[in-house]
Amino acid sequence: MWLPVTICCCCLFAIGYLDFKIRAVYVWLFAFLALLLLLLKQQESRAILMDEQVGINLFFLFLQFAVLQVYFRIKTGTWQQLMDKKIGWGDMVFLLCMALYLPFLSFFVFYILSLLIVLILTALLPRWRNVKIGIPLAGCQALLFGLWLILQKLNIIDWETFFSNWFMNMTV
Repeated sequence: MWLPVTICCCCLFAIGYLDFKIRAVYVWLFAFLALLLLLLKQQESRAILMDEQVGINLFFLFLQFAVLQVYFRIKTGTWQQLMDKKIGWGDMVFLLCMALYLPFLSFFVFYILSLLIVLILTALLPRWRNVKIGIPLAGCQALLFGLWLILQKLNIIDWETFFSNWFMNMTV
């Protein structure tokens, strides 16, 4: 159980390091991460590929992409290419890797929290506001997910139970 987690965290650290250092991540690193996350999911005795959670996660990402596309259409008056212009390919591929592993509630909360953290960091770090450099979103999210995964595997926090209870308490 610990070998895939260790390898996965090393892979996440490598993604973070490369995204921060050279603003590019090797494609094979994302493929390796996806494979490790699927193996980890199998060890947890969850359905590996096409369960409803993966489908919901992918639909959520598609919906996010569509909303962004419409937003930039309204803002600029023309349809624009989002990939490589507004969003990096690495950012999208990293989210696809996460979508394969996380249940929807965890995926949704991780996505929102990681974006908020990156937004705060962007406000605090003037270098990231430079359009030519850009924001290392995939790198930040990889490091945050590494922390997320370690906390879960050390049984410090059971994210599924935590978020389920939190949402249940909000609705009552």
